[in-house]
Amino acid sequence: MTKIEKTKMKERAKERSLNKKLILLPTSFLLAFMLLLSACSSANSDHASEGETSAAQTSSDKLEQYSTSSDKSEGAAASTEASGALDNKALTTAPADSSIDSMTIGGEAFNQKLIYTATMTMEVADYEAAAQQLRNAIHQAGGYILAFQDGQYGNEQGANYTIKVPAQGFMPFVERLEGIENNHLERELKGTDVTEEYVDLEARLKAKQVVEQRLLAFMDKAQKADDLVKFSQQLAKVQEEIEQIKGRTRYLDKNVAFSTIELRLYQPIDSTIKTDKEEKSLGGKMLASFKTSYEGTWNVIQGLLVFLAGALPALVIPVIIGLVIWWFIRRSRAKTPPAKPEPEQQ
Repeated sequence: MTKIEKTKMKERAKERSLNKKLILLPTSFLLAFMLLLSACSSANSDHASEGETSAAQTSSDKLEQYSTSSDKSEGAAASTEASGALDNKALTTAPADSSIDSMTIGGEAFNQKLIYTATMTMEVADYEAAAQQLRNAIHQAGGYILAFQDGQYGNEQGANYTIKVPAQGFMPFVERLEGIENNHLERELKGTDVTEEYVDLEARLKAKQVVEQRLLAFMDKAQKADDLVKFSQQLAKVQEEIEQIKGRTRYLDKNVAFSTIELRLYQPIDSTIKTDKEEKSLGGKMLASFKTSYEGTWNVIQGLLVFLAGALPALVIPVIIGLVIWWFIRRSRAKTPPAKPEPEQQ
């Protein structure tokens, strides 16, 4: 082998070595870049996992706080009753939803919730006319009769009403009732502030709904039948409490929107008591005495006729027996010859 060939072989070997290095260099860079990306992804994954764990713990803590506050507030009575007669002007200015004032609780604005009630007793001279005026007033106020009971009690004729009218027309309706002609009137107006109870119900409802969502999530992830049954029982209890809270809220909303009036409307029945002015004249007394005697005689005749009508079936048999006996007696007398007169002795 000549020197030239050896030189060429060395050059070719160097080229091959250089080509291998050129090929391995990008591969090394690529591997290093992939390792770097993998390390960054792992770090981000760990950080995200820590964030999720922290968020889950925070959510769980908040859930416990909601549940605790909900359970504590369940036993407290929330309604505050403003007893006594209310001022007419204050009641008249109440808007449609009885939200007189606005208050801020927990950073949120709540309208004050008031329930108005009235108890009235009215004595009238003409019950029928007053009842008609009352029905007209209820119709014009946009209200309705919730309960009604009428009758005659002793010396009174009247009825008891339970009336519901929109809250914005509460005082105008009461004033219209006072306009009905009456002999005596009693009334008592009262307002009950249920704002605190309403806010408490809203908070309890939100807490129970959070618990409901958590239990639904636990049921989706439950692997054991025992866990599923346990979560299902807890969910049923929570949903029952949610429905109770919603029902109470609807009840308050309805009574805030419509006020209640308890009304007793009655008319005294005059007793027949004679006074000096009612004394009758002589002719009147004679006429009254004749009427009394006539009515007494007619009553006796009617009683006798009624007695005979009732006793007729029982008298038929004795009458028949009497007729038969009378017939035999008469026949026997007809067969017996008359006795001859005895001659006179001289």
